[in-house]
Amino acid sequence: MNKEYLSCDIIEYGFDAQTDAINLCCRISGDSLGETFKLIPDYHGEKIDWNDFFEKKQKIRDIHKQGEIFKPCTGCLYLREESWDDEKCIKTVNINNWIKCNADCVYCNRSSLKNIKEYKIFPVFKDMIEKNLLKKGGPITISGGEPTVIREFDKLLNLFLKNNLTNIKVLTNAIKYNKTIERGLKNGNVNILVSTDSGTKETYKKIKRINKHYQVWKNIKKYAETSKYPELVKTKFIIIPGLNDNKNELFEFIKQNSINSIKYTELDLEISWFYSHREDKTNFEAIYELYQFARQKAQEASIILEAKDRMLLLLQDLNKD
Repeated sequence: MNKEYLSCDIIEYGFDAQTDAINLCCRISGDSLGETFKLIPDYHGEKIDWNDFFEKKQKIRDIHKQGEIFKPCTGCLYLREESWDDEKCIKTVNINNWIKCNADCVYCNRSSLKNIKEYKIFPVFKDMIEKNLLKKGGPITISGGEPTVIREFDKLLNLFLKNNLTNIKVLTNAIKYNKTIERGLKNGNVNILVSTDSGTKETYKKIKRINKHYQVWKNIKKYAETSKYPELVKTKFIIIPGLNDNKNELFEFIKQNSINSIKYTELDLEISWFYSHREDKTNFEAIYELYQFARQKAQEASIILEAKDRMLLLLQDLNKD
């Protein structure tokens, strides 16, 4: 049996496609905000040398095997002590190289990338599957931009479904209803997360800068009705101080989930605000009160609410659950 050591699934078996590189990781939850390691820098869709790819990952694995922590991973909440196997394969996937979107969220940095040319990711995964490097079980996360407006999206998702890959998460804004997602929800291989960040049409418009509140909830409900399991369709509320950080908006958000038969939701905190305020913690107690309020209202509506990423770190910083 292998010796246990601190690591994570993405260090061991991850593939993270970003706009201009294949990174080690996509998770921003450690001490080194903004510091990432590029396994393949300056990447624009070229054929990947998989031997070189796995050799680079092995060097980082070896650091962790020795009981040390690779510097960009310091303080990350995803590190866990486990007996990791030495298989050279890919199990955890993040596809985040797409830029196009049909919304314009106030906290999104994609608008600054509009001049970057998107590369094709489908051939990479076709090659990965043909070489038997991509193992079933996931998680596979597809984000963007908005995946459903990308020409490659349906082709790629159909490739995954054809090969019976499971645990495929699509981060979609649900402005556009997608039949391939519907098919994946029906057979239980796909799950979706829709970040509405609001419960009222006025706040939705302020945050998304598009007037699609009713259409989005209509599509969320339609996805939920077609899904094999209720936990495959989740919503998310990102608290953005100064925009939606009030009990009424959270109450209306929980209400919308209840009306539209959504049983699972997540609560997070806007990333740039969190890291710029983490040292002084001035407003953390007020955020915690909102979290407690949302959790209570969700419980009353028989909805499971989960704290995610920055919200988890905030609870950790306050030593609360």
